Amino acid sequence: MASIDKEKWNKKYSKKQYIEEKPSEILEKFYSVANIGNALDIACGTGRNAIFLANKGFNVDAIDISDVAIKILKEKNPHINTIIADLDEYNLKENKYELIVNVNFLNRNLIPSIKEALKTGGIVIFETFVVSQRRKNKSYYLRPNELLRLFLDFHIIFYEEKDVSKEERKAYLVARKVC
Repeated sequence: MASIDKEKWNKKYSKKQYIEEKPSEILEKFYSVANIGNALDIACGTGRNAIFLANKGFNVDAIDISDVAIKILKEKNPHINTIIADLDEYNLKENKYELIVNVNFLNRNLIPSIKEALKTGGIVIFETFVVSQRRKNKSYYLRPNELLRLFLDFHIIFYEEKDVSKEERKAYLVARKVC
């Protein structure tokens, strides 16, 4: 499965699809609630969020399955620590990060690792898609309020679900690890 995923994303990034420069709006709005320190960008793609955080003073680890995307990121900012890995198999380091960003990616099995990788007081910023009737593979989409429920053991700073287009709905969460 990992090689299929890697091939799929490498093909898309090779065609310059999914290459965005502007960071996620929720990240721009809420990154400052985190202490400057170590940050992790999960499924970073070509690094729009990782680069934004590095420019704000964070030491950034950026992880993605696509070596094509990571190469593009390294060309933009060689100082970001990049990791090519399948997140189904990669182990996040415990108690390492002040900030973890997860945008447009969902792996429910990774949620406990995200929680453990945050330092106490650390911030998670999460943005991803909510299931809609138009979607065929619903396993990669949140159910309504699911993201909120996944982080109820954190202090919720911000949560919202909204339509971003006629076909797409997204959930946004900013939460602090309290213990």
